[in-house]
Amino acid sequence: MRDAPDRSQNIRCLLLGDARLAVYCTSCLVGAMRRGINKKSLRGVMIYDLKCTRTIGFVCVSMLLTTTASFAQQSDRPSSAGTAQPLPPVTVSAPEHRAAPARRQHASSPARSRRQAGRGESAPAAAAPATVGAQRAALPVPYVGGQIARGGRLGLLGNKDYMETPYSLTSYTEKTIRDQQATSVAEVLTNSDPSVRAAIGSSNRYDALTIRGFRVENSEIALNGLYGLVPAYRINPAPIERIELLKGPAAFLSGMAPQGSIGGSVNVVTKRADEDLTRLTVGYISNARFGTEVDVARRYGDQKEWGVRFNGGIDGGNTTIDRQSVRDGVGSLGVDYRGERFRWSADVIYQDDWMKAAARGYTPVKGIAVPNAPDPRINLAQPFDYARAKSLTGLTRAEYDLSNNVTVFGAIGGNQFGYDKREAPGATLLTASGDALSTSRFQTGKSEGVSGEAGVRARFDTGPVSHEVVVSGSALNRTDWLGQTNYGNYLTNIYAPTILASPGTPVSSFPEGKSAFLGLRSVGVADTLSMMNGMLQVIVGARQQQVIANNYDSVSGLETTHYDQSATSPSVALLVRPIKEVSFYASYIEGLTPGPTPPSGAANTNQVFAPFKTKQYEVGTKLDLGRFGASLAAFQISLPSGVTDPVTKIYSLDGEQRNRGIELNTFGEVGPGIRVLGGVTYLDARLTKTDGHLYDGNHAIGAPGWQSNLGIEWDAPFLPGLTTTARAIYTSRAYVSSDNIQSVPAWMTFDIGARYATSLAGRPTTFRASVTNLFDNRYWIGNPTGYVISGMPRTLWLSMSVDF
Repeated sequence: MRDAPDRSQNIRCLLLGDARLAVYCTSCLVGAMRRGINKKSLRGVMIYDLKCTRTIGFVCVSMLLTTTASFAQQSDRPSSAGTAQPLPPVTVSAPEHRAAPARRQHASSPARSRRQAGRGESAPAAAAPATVGAQRAALPVPYVGGQIARGGRLGLLGNKDYMETPYSLTSYTEKTIRDQQATSVAEVLTNSDPSVRAAIGSSNRYDALTIRGFRVENSEIALNGLYGLVPAYRINPAPIERIELLKGPAAFLSGMAPQGSIGGSVNVVTKRADEDLTRLTVGYISNARFGTEVDVARRYGDQKEWGVRFNGGIDGGNTTIDRQSVRDGVGSLGVDYRGERFRWSADVIYQDDWMKAAARGYTPVKGIAVPNAPDPRINLAQPFDYARAKSLTGLTRAEYDLSNNVTVFGAIGGNQFGYDKREAPGATLLTASGDALSTSRFQTGKSEGVSGEAGVRARFDTGPVSHEVVVSGSALNRTDWLGQTNYGNYLTNIYAPTILASPGTPVSSFPEGKSAFLGLRSVGVADTLSMMNGMLQVIVGARQQQVIANNYDSVSGLETTHYDQSATSPSVALLVRPIKEVSFYASYIEGLTPGPTPPSGAANTNQVFAPFKTKQYEVGTKLDLGRFGASLAAFQISLPSGVTDPVTKIYSLDGEQRNRGIELNTFGEVGPGIRVLGGVTYLDARLTKTDGHLYDGNHAIGAPGWQSNLGIEWDAPFLPGLTTTARAIYTSRAYVSSDNIQSVPAWMTFDIGARYATSLAGRPTTFRASVTNLFDNRYWIGNPTGYVISGMPRTLWLSMSVDF
């Protein structure tokens, strides 16, 4: 038998060898991305890239090497009598989403193919983690069919099964991302969930979502539980293992998001090396967009305690929109350690996106009829318009079990995001015939953010009641810089755009300088009380949140406004599970948003408001029949808003928007080889208190009454390995003005596709093909800001994945 020093040295060599390979691959990827940019365009961002690489890269690599050396030294020490037992083998949760073994079995028989679709249900048979910390850290396994997971992360509560969660939670898997051939997180959520719609189309340079009728910005998405670490524009899904959607406000669970995330919160989870994998994927999107992606995973050590995962991808070419082209690249390296009591992980993610002639939306002037949606291929952007964005993120997380029932945890990460762009910020629609007023604007800027959390989780009993108590603190600091040059206005038409040779002469400008600072501090405490073997659970807790927000003059750089306020948000939830297959729940939770600034015409322009609270009440039931699951929820969200009294001119938070709704979600297998994913949402969003009570009772802007998604997969029995897919997405009429005079009509799209799993030269191979917006429908997407976006045209998606 090898002695401990030899073993630790081997682990170091293997890990550092793979790290060198991953760094080399990342360098090649970044080089390939930069070769597509001319030297002049690189001149302004080379210094920024170098600073990012030194700052975040040095921190993460230092943590990686320090921790590696530390554990190697620990393994060199002789084991004591109390720790002589070897580490338990690493259990691989969710093996279903790894295509290699599944594809080999697909080729045998239709029956075996159907068993593969339900393979996720057998995963829980693995031995459960021994400690409360390991239980909360373990990634929930996929449900039957592999499209969603059995649960997800609930902020300070850790990972929980969806049947034991008194909130609306859905976690979409890496398999769903790959099968949809998605290019962003927003695409997956819009395609899959009836409560979510894209507030900004994919023809734009960035993503935004509408959840339960409220807008959520891409920058508010959390990464491994921490806010402020994702690119502000769009998240490339290549490094992502899970997309976790928690509907409704969640200040108690995760702390306040940068802008509140009232309708819901999204957390993306990075990939880990659960088993050895080498996968190459090539793809095509019409009209002429090509891409490739590499995914490599390895585990090392006698008990497979060390893991390394590298993902790299690059794609680019012409899109289906006139005069538009893109080039996107991503590279990520994830390392993790899974010990008997200690768990550690670190990630470095680099993303580089470029788009020529981003297609923006429009804002109708008050009183006009909204024009019919144009051909979505028509682009009002100018030939000289472009947008470039670069993001570098590093983060690390560690957990240690002080005992079987007590765990301390902590995480910290940083992000640097930079951009420059020249574009029309969104034309103003002037007439029902499509005449519009547009302009051109050049912006350059960046943001730097640091985010972290730390806490302790303990489990104990008091008589017949089991407690799981968590105390957690979080902090986020983000600083923004902005520079801008404005050009003159010009007339155009959404059906026949005006094309300019140049943006013209600048009419105003200011240099890049510090524009804003946001600081979020919070402390949360929660107690999960469990009785009668888990049949009855009660969650109680609260979070105290401090918000610091400063704005700076664009020319002098001096502080113009200072905001420092705090608020406490309590929460309580009840879950009853009379039988294993059914659970009922009720919950109250709040959201927090930074207090607004009174408008210039108000009598109290200098008043400072505390963070205002959004209150949600929700009741629901969940079903788990082993192969098929469903959830039904009814909710009410009350969002305060600012109004100015028409007589006194005093600005206050006496306004209100109230969104009530019912959601039905279904997933899993409804028959042999037939799987469904989707549901229906009914939403009654009303303006209950408005300025002068002028619009009281009207429908809220950008909140359709009905939304539904239905995706179906069918494993063809006549050809093992072949799966056909179909999806329908429906959205009813949405109002785009508070007076409810202007609206966009209902729309519906159909998508079809297929994938075929086979073996080529002994290598598991999967072919995928799909067509979105099959009938090339023309439609408007409404937005809670009153903005309208043209839907995407018919698009063909092709890809091939090979496992080596």
